[in-house]
Amino acid sequence: MTYYYDNYVENYGKKEDDNCWGKGTYITPKGTLFDVNEYSEIAHAGGFVIPFYMRFINPDEDIIRDSTRKKQLQKLKRWKKELLKEQNKEINSKAQQMRLDLVCYLINIYKSKYIIWDQENKYVDLSYATGIKKETEDFIGRDRILKDVLVMACNYDSIESAFYRTITTSKFNIYETFYDYILHDYKIYQIPKQIYDKKQGKYIHWSLPDYMISDKELRLKMELESICKTVPLEERDKYRRSKIKIKRFDFID
Repeated sequence: MTYYYDNYVENYGKKEDDNCWGKGTYITPKGTLFDVNEYSEIAHAGGFVIPFYMRFINPDEDIIRDSTRKKQLQKLKRWKKELLKEQNKEINSKAQQMRLDLVCYLINIYKSKYIIWDQENKYVDLSYATGIKKETEDFIGRDRILKDVLVMACNYDSIESAFYRTITTSKFNIYETFYDYILHDYKIYQIPKQIYDKKQGKYIHWSLPDYMISDKELRLKMELESICKTVPLEERDKYRRSKIKIKRFDFID
């Protein structure tokens, strides 16, 4: 699947000020855009995704004191059941899907045998099960962890705000998926994909060996290099692979 591109996305790839890490625009697994940070600003009670995620990935002292890993896992399983059963029409559908994806991720984490849940010292460290270093210093650190989780383990892609026309992904078929983006001079930054290893009970990094790259990917890469080298940017629209316009970006579906 080649993700559809139009100039609308350019609004979310520019660094407007020094506080660039506050942005949170993602390409969903369906190829549409969703800004989780801006949605949290307009939604009731600070949003539907980030506070929920932080409750489980970095629980506060009250939760640690009054709850257990087992109880939290039960809550996550109930949330998964409710989210699969019906969609809440009052909540943005993209936010609901992101929350469901995070719930599935967190269920794997909370059932891992490596979770450290220290009620006496009010301390939780999920880093071994997640494969992501624990950061609790400030909001910036927490935002980065969320991005790592979404991109590495949940099949989302991040449109960077610190680097113009740059997308971070863990996908292997970048030339097919982001053909139209690369055609418009986007740089694709690949990071390792995370998969859940049931035997080890944790997420592990997995990269595709070079010899497993498909012939199609290699052909598309050469094709893009040739077009970008010989055709001016303003004339490249006619070479786009995805011609069907989709509903790209909104906060309230």
